[in-house]
Amino acid sequence: MQKLFNDMKKELLLMMVSGLCGIAQAQMPLPTPTVQVQQVPAQQNAQGQPQQQPQQQRGAQPPGAAEPTNPQIMGVEIPLLDPATDTVSYNGGKFDVGNNAAVRAKFETFLHGTPDTSEQAALYSKKIDAILADTKKYSRNRKAIGSAAMVRMGKTLYKLADLPRDGGQSGVLASSIVSALDAQRGNRARDEESAALDRDIDDLVKKTNNYVNRNTVGNKGAQAQIGDIKGPAQNSTSVSNTFVIAHNTKSIAEKQAAKVKNSATNVEKEIAAKITYQSNLVTFLMMRRFDHAVIAARIYRHIFKDGDNKMQIDEKSQANEMLSGVAGVPPTVNTVDSMASEARSSVDKHMEAVHSMLAQNKLGEATQHLIEAVAIGEHMKSVFTFPVEGRRRVAAYWTLRKRALTALNARDYGTVDEIARKMKEMDVDFDDSMLLSYSAGRKRQSDLCIRNARKALLEGKDEEFNKHITEAGTIWPLNPNLDASAKHLEQFDNKEKELSEFRTLFARGEFRTIFKEQERFECVAVDPTLKTQYKEVILLVSTIDAMLKQLESVADQDKVMGPCIAYEKLVEYRTSEPRAANDPAYKDSLNHYAGKAHDFVQALRDAEDCESRREYGSALSNYYRAQCLYPKSTLAGQGAAKVSEIIVKAQY
Repeated sequence: MQKLFNDMKKELLLMMVSGLCGIAQAQMPLPTPTVQVQQVPAQQNAQGQPQQQPQQQRGAQPPGAAEPTNPQIMGVEIPLLDPATDTVSYNGGKFDVGNNAAVRAKFETFLHGTPDTSEQAALYSKKIDAILADTKKYSRNRKAIGSAAMVRMGKTLYKLADLPRDGGQSGVLASSIVSALDAQRGNRARDEESAALDRDIDDLVKKTNNYVNRNTVGNKGAQAQIGDIKGPAQNSTSVSNTFVIAHNTKSIAEKQAAKVKNSATNVEKEIAAKITYQSNLVTFLMMRRFDHAVIAARIYRHIFKDGDNKMQIDEKSQANEMLSGVAGVPPTVNTVDSMASEARSSVDKHMEAVHSMLAQNKLGEATQHLIEAVAIGEHMKSVFTFPVEGRRRVAAYWTLRKRALTALNARDYGTVDEIARKMKEMDVDFDDSMLLSYSAGRKRQSDLCIRNARKALLEGKDEEFNKHITEAGTIWPLNPNLDASAKHLEQFDNKEKELSEFRTLFARGEFRTIFKEQERFECVAVDPTLKTQYKEVILLVSTIDAMLKQLESVADQDKVMGPCIAYEKLVEYRTSEPRAANDPAYKDSLNHYAGKAHDFVQALRDAEDCESRREYGSALSNYYRAQCLYPKSTLAGQGAAKVSEIIVKAQY
């Protein structure tokens, strides 16, 4: 319930905000963004630079200044909506009515949904309208709703609860009515029981008085002695009357207690029934089930006929604050009826305005009225039957409006121009002059900064160049002239330095360094010789990287032969491309696989050592040992063949 109270309070505030903000924003379809956007300068200095105007930062106040107040219309303060933060300034406070995304999400869900024009929806609306008409007739004529009519309404509500449009709310209302009627019937039964008890008490009182009188008359003047004490004489009849009198007195007390209990129970049940019924009544109002709220309020007067329709609500609760905040009077059932009826009328008027504005191609005003209608009465017939064509038109305009605000805050003025053109085509009343003039001014200001930056560069003023180029990017980050000019100017400024550094790195064989900073060294293409060398470096390092990646995959697939294969391929590649030996990645991989294939590598090295010492028999043995570890080894096979030929031909 607390969450329902909070949601209803927010949406009631939104209703007020939407209505009043519509007046203030009638001539401003798209407010100027408030974050990261500067005003177009009114003047420029002699050098063509924008002349800064002193301006107060948004939200800041000079020392000692009073808090700014919102404008007023006929003495009523207008809530001001900040589109950047979705907060409303009103009565000295800030309220977050849209940033929780509830209203926006609900509205966008409605726009992308389909109208419910099914037979079930039509039947549902027809039945609800019939019940509203019946309850209005009885209330207007001050005629009590009969039991037959009440039963008929209850049965209809129970049937409507099964329809998708209802969401089970009619069943809740019917159950509330049944529960309240049951409580009333229980109270009447206890009243009848109390009346019967009154009759029984009257009879017992009469009988008791008769027995008392008999005892008094029968014992008059007689004396009886019990021991030494004398007293009135008592016979058997008087003793019997005394017992009857005591019994009747006890019965009278019990029946009196039963009457008191019935009376207390009636009061308790009456209050409990009212609280339960009124809780559902307030729930219908806060869930924007206004049809159910009106029906429940009207039937309430016929169920509880004591004339007391004051709401049993905690005075400190938000529900009491909301319902009594209209005029400062205690909340009543009539208050709920009035609020629900006014909301129904307001929603229908908004939807009439939406249809009228769409017919005139006034998408801005139509969107505003539709937002208010959906926020207030999403369950109203005029809302959920709104045609799909109208939803699509409003959705297209709504999307453009959001994109325009986003583009302004992002300083994407090219997109702003495009959106302004599309919105002008969609809405005949849309004034695009503010957007277009603002965008054009910011574009020109950014281009002017780029021109000043180029001029500063030619004059060798690096600090001034950086200042102007940064300012151009700050004003219009997506300026197409910015990237091209900045890149060209930067390359022009650093060309000699980059050429000299490239020559040094190439002479040292530090190809990997050139590859890592290849974008920086693209400017060497102005020199044909360096251009060829640049391409060779990129190709060499790219080939090495591709080979290393492939060998890594082979080594992972075969943990035994894989490292031997990788090592041998690296050795063979070094033979064909000696420049690879200086590459850090190549050397690291060669050492890595040498460690993984230690026995194979050691056999090859031992064979080469023996061969260098002309110990061909031992060399052949080591080559064969390497072949046993990796049978497909090219290095071991070629070495064994070479040594075997020396031994066979005795070419010692």
